[in-house]
Amino acid sequence: MPKPYVAINMAELKNEPKTFEMFASVGPKVCMVTARHPGFVGFQNHIQIGILPFGNRYGGAKMDMTKESSSVRVLQYTFWKDWKDHEEMHRQNWSYLFRLCYSCASQMIWGPWEPIYEIIYANMPINTEMTDFTAVVGKKFAEGKPLDIPVISQPYGKRVVAFAEHSVIPGKEKQFEDAIVRTLEMLKKAPGFLGAMVLKEIGVSGIGSMQFGAKGFHQVLENPGSLEPDPNNVMYSVPEAKNTPQQYIVHVEWANTDALMFGMSRVLLYPELRQVHDEVLDTLVYGPYIRILNPMMEGTFWREYLNEQ
Repeated sequence: MPKPYVAINMAELKNEPKTFEMFASVGPKVCMVTARHPGFVGFQNHIQIGILPFGNRYGGAKMDMTKESSSVRVLQYTFWKDWKDHEEMHRQNWSYLFRLCYSCASQMIWGPWEPIYEIIYANMPINTEMTDFTAVVGKKFAEGKPLDIPVISQPYGKRVVAFAEHSVIPGKEKQFEDAIVRTLEMLKKAPGFLGAMVLKEIGVSGIGSMQFGAKGFHQVLENPGSLEPDPNNVMYSVPEAKNTPQQYIVHVEWANTDALMFGMSRVLLYPELRQVHDEVLDTLVYGPYIRILNPMMEGTFWREYLNEQ
């Protein structure tokens, strides 16, 4: 089976209690509707808690900005056997999804925007609670593979994600991919490193982003939320919306924010790793810009699917 595709629905919301109440109420409903489609293999929903200053490159940035920022970014990952499954799911369940999303409109500042990515590199452990870890250890010993015992990657807000945005100079995509994979392989040695993925954008979901033509645009603005616009009024397909230069997300999971900060800073301070990461930097139009995310709700079975590949 091929690796799953990832759709990342992004939105900027008001940073206030009502937003989090809606997130807790509407989020599970959206997930249940999404799970109707047989191509769906899991989800991982996050809120942004801060930004990695990276040697004070972004002087106003902090690791945790949740109490001082007026807005909060929500990034909802859904995983699919094929990107076409994602589009089909949206069309088959359009009425439900539009009304659920529209119910959050009062808190919306920006979005939604939903790029779709293929996974070109992955080293992601399954999520394991401490209560389950003895069973994992016992299984590996029974298989005669004690050295294959995975790291303890705990679910549901017990770890953090470095969400690193990169845009690559046309013609240097292979150089970027080779160098970023070597960088991540070297980061494995850092304390608290849990896993990583490199995501390559293949386009944007127009229906997931609610990007309609003129007719649909006016239908959204003129109705009270009880009537959904025609989903067939989306004017482009996913591949037609691929961004140029090529966009990548480097998703790196860490045990906590301290592990993330000191682990990611190895690309500045560890000479051998710095040399490899410099090859990444020399390919970039934009980046790396690193958001810090907190996974809040998860269907962790996508990791099982990924590790079966």
